[in-house]
Amino acid sequence: MIEQYDSELSMPSSRLFSCLLIIVGLLPFSFNLSYATSLEDTIPNNIIMYHRFGETKYPSTNITEEQLDSHLNFLIEQNYHFIQAGDLLDPNQLNKKTITVTIDDAYLSFYEVGLPIFEKYQVPVTLFLNTENVGGFNYMSWDQLRDALNRGVEIQNHSHTHSSFATLDDETIISEIETSQSLILANLNITPNLFAFPFGESSDAAQKIIETYFDAAFGQHSGAFSMNYRYYIPRYPLNENYGSIDRLRDISKSLPFQSAQLQPSNPTLNPPSTRFVLDIEEGVNGVNCFISDFQGSIEKQMTVLENKLLIELSRMPVSGRLRFNCTKVDNGIFWYGHQYFLN
Repeated sequence: MIEQYDSELSMPSSRLFSCLLIIVGLLPFSFNLSYATSLEDTIPNNIIMYHRFGETKYPSTNITEEQLDSHLNFLIEQNYHFIQAGDLLDPNQLNKKTITVTIDDAYLSFYEVGLPIFEKYQVPVTLFLNTENVGGFNYMSWDQLRDALNRGVEIQNHSHTHSSFATLDDETIISEIETSQSLILANLNITPNLFAFPFGESSDAAQKIIETYFDAAFGQHSGAFSMNYRYYIPRYPLNENYGSIDRLRDISKSLPFQSAQLQPSNPTLNPPSTRFVLDIEEGVNGVNCFISDFQGSIEKQMTVLENKLLIELSRMPVSGRLRFNCTKVDNGIFWYGHQYFLN
């Protein structure tokens, strides 16, 4: 079910960063490191994600018209440059602070409500399309997709059936890709070079297949943009419940760590575990992590071992999505996110 989305964070980002500032302030040492080593990593180039527009029946995937207006007004006032997802592959596009707006699933409300608002503000967007639903109830038709394409919308691939790629075998994944690519080419005369995982659910095996068809792929987990995760690039979800200007302010200016990786690294967690190791090249002092699953936030114990962070959860995570948001406030907000899927 496409509607089966959990809350993106276990707490609003404004509260999250208030907690981080208190934690950092209590530490007996200070940090003056600059984590980024290349120009684009010292400038925020982040991605936000929407699904529905003006459909208050679905608050976990919807954004209101008033919220969208306020988001775009804020970003324009803050002098962000808007680029499409394909531009993220060009380092020359990343030498000033940017926002990439992405929309998943091609709901009819994007065409009828969202697109006119984006056009009013002259904001380019990228639409990730799952092809089986085209022309279905409450989804855009091929004629509407062609019109959107002609109006400047970048259209990329979001699979055929919108099934979780964490649960599909290799043959089915290949069929999903080739079917959707063929339908998009036949109906829109384009061949997408980018992919977004349905539900943001992935696996090492799925990513290896995706690499043979696409130049990059995107998840649905929070985190600052970095090409270190070329086939699982994070995007910040925005919806009615998590769509405040305070949240947008925090995520739009977040920066990536130079290098960060959770172990186990496979986005499909099998077998389940309560122990994880976070390795950050610049060091883990001052880093805090917020962890949540379908039951809500999970308490944890964190221990620094050989300059890595051992994270032990207080309970076994339940089936579904398990999200880590690991951040540090130090002359900026540094944010690493990772999503696991548990069968």
